[in-house]
Amino acid sequence: MHSLPSTAPAVLDRAAPPAHGAGPARRAGVAVDAARCADAVLDTVPRVMDAMRTAMRQQVGDQLSVPQFRCLNYIAGQPGCSIGAVAAFLGVTMPTASAMVDRLVRAGVVRPSTPAQDRRRSQLHLTPAGRAQLQDIRAGAHAEFRRALSVLSAEQLLALQAGLDVLRLAFPAA
Repeated sequence: MHSLPSTAPAVLDRAAPPAHGAGPARRAGVAVDAARCADAVLDTVPRVMDAMRTAMRQQVGDQLSVPQFRCLNYIAGQPGCSIGAVAAFLGVTMPTASAMVDRLVRAGVVRPSTPAQDRRRSQLHLTPAGRAQLQDIRAGAHAEFRRALSVLSAEQLLALQAGLDVLRLAFPAA
C-alpha cells in the first residue's frame, strides 16, 4: 500500500476507508464520493490532455509528428522495448510502428539493438540526440504549463499538487 505524500489532505488517505455503507464523505458541506470524483476526472483530464498536446505540438514543430513524439517518449520510458510494445502503446499495427521506428532510426534519434539471446527481437533505445530532442520538447511544454498555472494562487497550487498526488496513488504506473 502506498502512503500519501505530505501535501495530500489526511481525509483522502486510502488506509482509512469509510465504513461499509457509510456513504459519501462530507467536506465543507459538499458530498464527496467516488462517482462525483470519477465524473470530475473524466471531465477535467481530457482538457488537460488537450492543453498538453497543444503545448507538445508547439514544441515539436517540424522536427517530429505527434505520433513520432509519442513513440520517442515511450521508448525513453521503456528502454529496450520492442516494436510490438510500441505498436501496442500507440494503438497501431506492427507495420505502422515499424515504419515509424525506421524513420526515427534514420533521423538518428532511436538506435535498435539485437540481443544475442534472441536475434529475432530488436530492442529500441534513444540515442543521445534523441534524448536531447525529447528534453528540449519537454522543457518547452513545461514552460507552457508553468505559464498556464502561474495564474493560480499558492493555495490553489497546493490543492492541485495534493490532488495529483492522490491521482498517482489511484492510478499507479504500470
